Amino acid sequence: MKKIVVFILFLFVFMSSPKATECSTKEKVSMASEAAKVTASYEHKTDENGTEYFLITVYNLSNNIFVSYKDESLISHELYYVDNKDPSFKDYDLNNVVKYQFDIYILGSEGCVSRVRALTMTKPKRNPFYISMAECRYEKMKDYYYCQEWISSDFKVDDTTIMKNIKNEYNKTTTTISYEIDDSNSNFVTFKELYIKYRIYILIGLGIGIAIDIAYIYLSYKKIKDAEF
Repeated sequence: MKKIVVFILFLFVFMSSPKATECSTKEKVSMASEAAKVTASYEHKTDENGTEYFLITVYNLSNNIFVSYKDESLISHELYYVDNKDPSFKDYDLNNVVKYQFDIYILGSEGCVSRVRALTMTKPKRNPFYISMAECRYEKMKDYYYCQEWISSDFKVDDTTIMKNIKNEYNKTTTTISYEIDDSNSNFVTFKELYIKYRIYILIGLGIGIAIDIAYIYLSYKKIKDAEF
């Protein structure tokens, strides 16, 4: 990220010149369509070390368009900027919602500089219940409001109510054990639930198997002893 010092120095080059003035209305209008094309988006990614982050990219910049941005959720608004040579930056905060404000500037003829529009984008955070509630990792629950992996605002009810609602929704939509769990630990979860439900049958089966083995060994031994006589 390029911090406020770089941004100020960038503007200072223009503002320090007698020609670095506010662009005329005519020039703003002529570049309005170009500035209107600027958009921003985020993408969840994982680097080669397994670290997760959001890649935030500003699109449709040009030599005449650059963007400053700040995190609106912070009390102290620290400025950064992006241009067409470096339109992306990384956000490693997965646990907090971040609302970004992007201010779009034009660089006009004879060094004029003007802010012509602004846009906002909200980067989500990971839903803590998606991690803590096993029910949320079932495919049938992925679109349920309280089970979505990424959320853009905090829930308005207390945690106990949310957990109760998740369990109720899970019981309504799932009557048998589902093998469609969207989670890297799905095999462990499924085995654990199968063992809990069918452990009595497993123990009976093991008991029968052991009894058969003992009987076979006894009969084989008896047959060998009888053959000796």
